[in-house]
Amino acid sequence: MKNKEVVGIAFIENNKLLIVQSRKSSKTNSYTFIGGGVEEGETLIEAAKREISEEIHSGFTINDDELELVFEQTEQAASDPNLTISMHVFLAHKKINVPLVPNDEILIYHWYSLGENYNISNSIRDFLKFALQNNIMEKPKMR
Repeated sequence: MKNKEVVGIAFIENNKLLIVQSRKSSKTNSYTFIGGGVEEGETLIEAAKREISEEIHSGFTINDDELELVFEQTEQAASDPNLTISMHVFLAHKKINVPLVPNDEILIYHWYSLGENYNISNSIRDFLKFALQNNIMEKPKMR
């Protein structure tokens, strides 16, 4: 089984996490973070910034100090059952101030609320548990 270094970026606004369905993850009808593979010679932060610019487009940029590495784990890739990924999740400390427009790589952007019925990747599911335990997100209040 192959192993790959991957970054995911957690954008959280109004207690909702940005999830995306890419062309790759649409094959399994799953949703993932903004993010992707670390290229040879790249640092994790360089990979995160590159993936953000590739997947958000519209001129959105983020600085190194606006990204905080908060979560890491190894898991099976959502897009390939023969691939193990070492996932490094950065929390973005910047609001997205541009329109999120589907493009060649990203088919769907969605602001995910806890409890919604979406096929989210294991890394998102595990990150959400971590986010709740560490007060990064709050459990929705019952009405």
